[in-house]
Amino acid sequence: MHQRSHYKRTFLQYCAFGLTLCVSLSAGLAEDDFLTEEELYGDFEEEPTVVRDPLESVNRLTFKFNDFIYMNVVKHIAKGYQKVTPDPVERGASNFFKNLGYPVRLVGNLLQGRMKGAWLETERFAVNTTLGVVGVFPAANRFERLQPLESEDMGQAFGAWGIGEGPYLVLPLLGPSNVRDLVGFVGDRAVNPLKKPYSVIGGDVQTAFGVTEFVVKSPTLMRIYTQMKDGAVDPYSSMKNGYSQMRRAMIEE
Repeated sequence: MHQRSHYKRTFLQYCAFGLTLCVSLSAGLAEDDFLTEEELYGDFEEEPTVVRDPLESVNRLTFKFNDFIYMNVVKHIAKGYQKVTPDPVERGASNFFKNLGYPVRLVGNLLQGRMKGAWLETERFAVNTTLGVVGVFPAANRFERLQPLESEDMGQAFGAWGIGEGPYLVLPLLGPSNVRDLVGFVGDRAVNPLKKPYSVIGGDVQTAFGVTEFVVKSPTLMRIYTQMKDGAVDPYSSMKNGYSQMRRAMIEE
């Protein structure tokens, strides 16, 4: 029984771990915002997307597995959460977890030498954590000079340094990525004191925290996932091109 419970906690933590990467695609979006077709896919006629995909056969199998999980598990979790949670509570929970992403945004700015951005992120975190009641309310948005920046992470920093993205990857539960972003994602977790492997919390608290974050972020994940997939003749290629163009655009900013 103890071993079964251990495996269950490990699976839930991995699900929460995987969701984080997917939800990172939604950074900076308001709860009711939608990506436009141009933002998702760009203008392919003028600038076709070229993505290295030597592992396509394996990636496609992983994509099918992920799609099954998203559409048969995550989708229902998201719907259930939205059904029982009042909109103000849902927004507050989303704001809370977004505020906790401060260490990743801070390091992303510092690695690119964006000192003003790092300082602004620090000020926003301080204001949202205090006046915004641990980040539940985006109090910093009320100040003209503290308007939010585009989120930064280690993968973007590596791209700004000129490091190539490497082959395209589809990771189990994690979704679309590439070698550079995968390394960056591991680095993002390393600098976040609430994430493994260097988490300051552990045991059942860590599990509860991860599962709660998973549930809170699941509606955003599903909204973006379905936008990038629906209406596509080949959902796999659509997701690959959409993800690659979006990450490249974030690096070029």
